[in-house]
Amino acid sequence: MKLITGQRILCTLGNIGPGFHNMPLKGMRKGYDAYDRWFGSGNQRDVSTTDLQVTLEANQIPIRIYRPINAQPRLTMVYFHGGGYVIGGLESHHGFCSLLASRAAINIVAVDYRLCPESPLPAPILDGLGVWNWVVDQAAELGFQDTVLGVGGDSAGGHLAAVLAMQTMDLEEASALKAVPSFQFLLYPWVDMDQQSESLRLYGKGLLLTEAVVNLFRQSSINRDNQDLVERISPMAKADMQGVPDTLLVTAEYDVLRDQGLAMAERLKQAGVNIQHRHLPDCTHGFISMGRFSAATGRRLEEICTLLRDYGDN
Repeated sequence: MKLITGQRILCTLGNIGPGFHNMPLKGMRKGYDAYDRWFGSGNQRDVSTTDLQVTLEANQIPIRIYRPINAQPRLTMVYFHGGGYVIGGLESHHGFCSLLASRAAINIVAVDYRLCPESPLPAPILDGLGVWNWVVDQAAELGFQDTVLGVGGDSAGGHLAAVLAMQTMDLEEASALKAVPSFQFLLYPWVDMDQQSESLRLYGKGLLLTEAVVNLFRQSSINRDNQDLVERISPMAKADMQGVPDTLLVTAEYDVLRDQGLAMAERLKQAGVNIQHRHLPDCTHGFISMGRFSAATGRRLEEICTLLRDYGDN
């Protein structure tokens, strides 16, 4: 199946000029945030938002809570944005989080973890761990006590969610996980830090996430001399997948990370994990920020929301 036309057009426009990976870091971050404003799903009128700060030792981590106004949520998801751990934040994923809260009828806690290279890994993961624990502790005060708590994320955010849910982080701080997430929602996740695959060769040029951008993200977030860390935070390096929480996994065909997601789906199935895997044969990495530009993309976004809503109803 061919890539949705609207997505193809935006990918073509995104590759005009010197390339995203050659932009100054400040420009990359501003452009990524602006992308959601221009092409994302926008504010949903039936969703309320509250901005808070979570204090984690010397750091203040901004979060944004999305709540559906006309529904009684059964799920609460702590959500980690994508962007290779280098770009992204509350604004880059505002439209998508608002859409999820509205259409899936769930609470979303979006986390603005520290970014690399200023705060290299595992700092973003520790921020995610800290906010997760804070939500667990504050569930009653936040009104989440009657909902099922889980984690989710796209791309690098999917990696962060998987590290927490699958408890793959072999670090001393991992023992501080106050509750195991009941589910993980992974959207074209970055789960193999070694990143060698056929899809990287097939789709490494011409799309939004290129091989050059992947290399930049990896070089910026991980000290290449720290191979031990790479293995400890790579979900696909986990030897035993049994006991992994319920998993909702979405992969896209036109994506350098496609093979990682497909391999994870297969390993989880073999381990007997309760997994629902949806492969989108006509989408590319980053399509969640293209809903306003393409009606066909909007329908795919509705499918994702339905996946989460149906899980909460069962």
